[in-house]
Amino acid sequence: MSTFKVRIEDYVGAVGDDTFLGDALTDTAAEIIRAIPDDKVKSFTQESGDISAASTNIANHRIVSVIRERGTDGEYVECRELPVKYFRKVQDSSSMFAASVESPVYIIKNSSIHVFPTPGASPNCFKVESVTFPTVAASASNITDSPVDPFPNSMEDMVVVGASSKACQYLMARVKDSMPSEPVLVLDDITVPATPSNPTISFSNATIGDAVSSAQDSITVAPENASATSSTGSSASAYTKPSLQGSSDDLTDVTGGTFGSPAVDYATWWDTLSDIIETEEDSELATVQVAKIRSYIEAFNAEVNSARGAMQATIEDARLSTQASIATAGDATQASIANASNDVNASISKMRESTGAAIAKMSQSTNVNISNAAKSLESSIQDYSLEVSKFGTDIQRYTSEVNTAINEYSTDIQKYTAQVDRYTKEYSWYQDQYVRLDAKFKESLQVLIAN
Repeated sequence: MSTFKVRIEDYVGAVGDDTFLGDALTDTAAEIIRAIPDDKVKSFTQESGDISAASTNIANHRIVSVIRERGTDGEYVECRELPVKYFRKVQDSSSMFAASVESPVYIIKNSSIHVFPTPGASPNCFKVESVTFPTVAASASNITDSPVDPFPNSMEDMVVVGASSKACQYLMARVKDSMPSEPVLVLDDITVPATPSNPTISFSNATIGDAVSSAQDSITVAPENASATSSTGSSASAYTKPSLQGSSDDLTDVTGGTFGSPAVDYATWWDTLSDIIETEEDSELATVQVAKIRSYIEAFNAEVNSARGAMQATIEDARLSTQASIATAGDATQASIANASNDVNASISKMRESTGAAIAKMSQSTNVNISNAAKSLESSIQDYSLEVSKFGTDIQRYTSEVNTAINEYSTDIQKYTAQVDRYTKEYSWYQDQYVRLDAKFKESLQVLIAN
């Protein structure tokens, strides 16, 4: 015949724990023994020999009856069982519950049977009729292999069925223990990119380099009347020093002007030109203003030439009226006039060249400043653009890592769902099998009790 393990696993499948199966078989056999009425259990009880001690251990036994000798060897009286609360009263001779040889009692206390009156050697011994709860091994093929003999073979199938129902409960618990943990979506390990702070883009206004506020190497004043170096000719002269428009007498004087307001005072034009260049930063208007000043200088030069002509006419008149004086001083006077004219022309030419060079230098320096300021602004913008670009790359990385985590989580969820479904089906099968086996065991037990 197959072992109990094989017979159980035919019902429930592999268990994998022989110790548990042995415990389940042992417990089921004890349940059956406890459930059988006294009149039916007597068919497989065992009676002890004469016991002269006051008590005996009955652990792992079902007591069916206890008998005590009545003072005559071989004559026994059935002992009554009393609760442990009468333990002292049955020993008190004055108590109505006192035990006697004709009315002995036994009390179960601390897994031992205590018989009263206290037993002794024959003819005061006692015997115990009991059924020992068997210890059944999973490797055994029948319960007669255990210390109890005989255990009815007809009950062995009941023991197998009852143990199989317990095995179903065991396997259901193992299924629950084997259930996988629910997957968790973990995003804490993924670093969220830091949003770039608002850019600090600074731009300094370009300054006018080497500003020109007045004409360079300007003429301070026109030369006075040229006079003969050695002559007593006529002192009358028609030469008049050219005058400047406005409040200044010198061509290079500068007086404050107002940009946008008409100005006839030449002395304010230089200030206005400076205002156009440094404040308005309008190179076109500056060019026009320079042209205006240049025209005025040319007009002034024309006046000088005109005055020179008048002066020459005067000299001619003087020469005619003072022939003798002119004869001796004419050459010197003419040279003086020529020198004065040359000085004026040279000064005007130098002023034009110096002023033009200064304006050109100012324009170039201003352009350099504008270029430097623009490059500084472009550098700030480029730095922020690089930050934004890096942030975009970090966002792509973060998005990729999050998507990867979500995909892995989705895969884990699918695996988890499949495992849960499998375990659920497995658990349901064990549960259904338990219900059937437990019902079969209880039904068999009821039939055994009833019959």
